[in-house]
Amino acid sequence: MPKKKHNSVSLPAIVKPPAGARLPLREDGGLVKVDAVYRVADVHPTADGPWSGEADKIAWTDEASGYACIIRRSPLYQHLCGYVAVPPGHPLFGREYGTMLGIMIGVHGGIDYSHVCERDAPEDRSICHVAVDLGSRQEVRRTVADDRDGHDDDDAWWFGFSCDQRDDLVPLDTRHPRSDKTPAFGVDDPTYKTEAFVYGECVRLAAQLKAIGEDRDPRAADPGPTLIPVSSLEYRR
Repeated sequence: MPKKKHNSVSLPAIVKPPAGARLPLREDGGLVKVDAVYRVADVHPTADGPWSGEADKIAWTDEASGYACIIRRSPLYQHLCGYVAVPPGHPLFGREYGTMLGIMIGVHGGIDYSHVCERDAPEDRSICHVAVDLGSRQEVRRTVADDRDGHDDDDAWWFGFSCDQRDDLVPLDTRHPRSDKTPAFGVDDPTYKTEAFVYGECVRLAAQLKAIGEDRDPRAADPGPTLIPVSSLEYRR
């Protein structure tokens, strides 16, 4: 596949040390080694809430599956989304999410995104796994294929999910409580889905995609839904 010409982009503000830093993303407070962390002013919520101390993009590699993962904040309602990449040769590589209704994959809200690595988008908001070398101030573009064959490859295929479901509290709703995103029947207290929650769902999705790649039933690999962080229950409509 021909290599694409990379656009020149400026380095965004990095709120935590990238490339090897460890963040407390696990529900139990355990640390996770990450490749890059960004805070993006124009998508970060200005209203106070459980999102105030969060980043707007985190990239890491899931240890169990070896798949690249990303947590990214949506510019629409400023909620978090999660993404996992599969390599070429995976049975679902290149598969559009709308054609996966018969594939039993469990993840928050269901898979609603599928696309090739966005290599030419600004790294602070792209869905592409990239580490930044602060010493040389150069971008190091990585995909799941890098570790496989030792050279740069832009063929990672990403699947994603969004935390703007009917039972999710999204940051912009706190400023627009009469928006069209009303709670579903029986859902009186939507909760904000934190970095820890989205991390758990990314790991959950990665485990199921790995199972499919190994011709196993993803349902058997599904550890189940991620528990809602207790701290997020303090913030309600």
